[in-house]
Amino acid sequence: MIPDCVPECPYKNLLESAEQKLQEAKRNELHKCKEQNKAKERKLRDLNKKVITLTVIATVAGTLIGKEALEFIGEWLGMLEGLNIGGGGGSNTVTGPFPAPGTLGVFAVAALFPAKRRK
Repeated sequence: MIPDCVPECPYKNLLESAEQKLQEAKRNELHKCKEQNKAKERKLRDLNKKVITLTVIATVAGTLIGKEALEFIGEWLGMLEGLNIGGGGGSNTVTGPFPAPGTLGVFAVAALFPAKRRK
């Protein structure tokens, strides 16, 4: 990269030293950039591990809370079945708008996560 000069050129040594400093600066910057990239990759990997761990914990907690909420709603509906809401006769039937058992999960989730109201 150094152009050919006449042998007695006074700037030849200066040009060579400048070229060496430039190459060294390039190597240093490249090394620094690689180290920063490695640090970012490590940080991203650690954050991904945390996200996966928290997702698993939230899923398990949601499953347990959901199951307990469904059991609570089931017990509550069982208590309502014992009441004679429909009146008349000795029948032990309950009349009224009660949800089907398949929809209990939807109501449990809705009860656990109420909708945010706009101001």
